Amino acid sequence: MRYHINNYNFIKRSKITPLKYLKLVKRPSGGFRKHPSNFFKRNCLDKFESKGTQDLADKTNIEIETLKQFMVANLAVNSVLADKLEKATKISAATWLELQRQYDEYIK
Repeated sequence: MRYHINNYNFIKRSKITPLKYLKLVKRPSGGFRKHPSNFFKRNCLDKFESKGTQDLADKTNIEIETLKQFMVANLAVNSVLADKLEKATKISAATWLELQRQYDEYIK
């Protein structure tokens, strides 16, 4: 038995608006795209049993000053840092670079 999409009365059909009439609305400031360090803190930090910044720097193989700047969102993720983050977190360098790109685009 085949069902046609129009047979479902619970699906609400919206008016189709041509793309030329749509306008880009930037979300208000307040967290649409946060710095990649926020992603690191939320998703990766708990995987390291660190006893402080120096210990975390040693475990991630990232220089301590670089790590400090990254953690306070004062450092952009470049390819070198992305590679180190990939090795430490098993999250691809491309993901880290994409998070940075999205953040950069948002703060423009």
